[in-house]
Amino acid sequence: MRELLPKEYEILDIYCDILPADDLSPVYPFTGFVVNFNVTTSIHRDWKDFSLCCVLAISDDDCEGGELCFEELGLVMKLKSGDMVLFASSRLSHFNMPYQGERCSIVFHSDSGLDGWAYKNRNGWGNSRFLNVSVSSDQDSQLSNHKHGRKGGVS
Repeated sequence: MRELLPKEYEILDIYCDILPADDLSPVYPFTGFVVNFNVTTSIHRDWKDFSLCCVLAISDDDCEGGELCFEELGLVMKLKSGDMVLFASSRLSHFNMPYQGERCSIVFHSDSGLDGWAYKNRNGWGNSRFLNVSVSSDQDSQLSNHKHGRKGGVS
């Protein structure tokens, strides 16, 4: 992801760096994940997702169907167990087809609420002694440039 989508990766990296307690995200460079067991979804967009998500498909060898579909693109993807797909889940309507067998997906994502954490004094916790959060001036500058669409930073 770092090589294919460097700007998106850089912003996700910064968001991971400013999480409370100076701890690493277990799903870096994303900040969260969802595990779907035997789920068929109706068409939707993940309005609260920030930027990109990554879907990891896992299924038994006998699983049939369950293709991942993108309405606007007219794309139907037959994912095998272990395949991963990166896409803008808040901008592309997507769903998966009915299936037979056992399957799950792990969806790695970052919440758009991170903007409040990054740009609004850590949602009011910026000066709290209970959170060990330090952000370099370079990171603040990159986030500001990204938010305002300026050149020279991440856009």
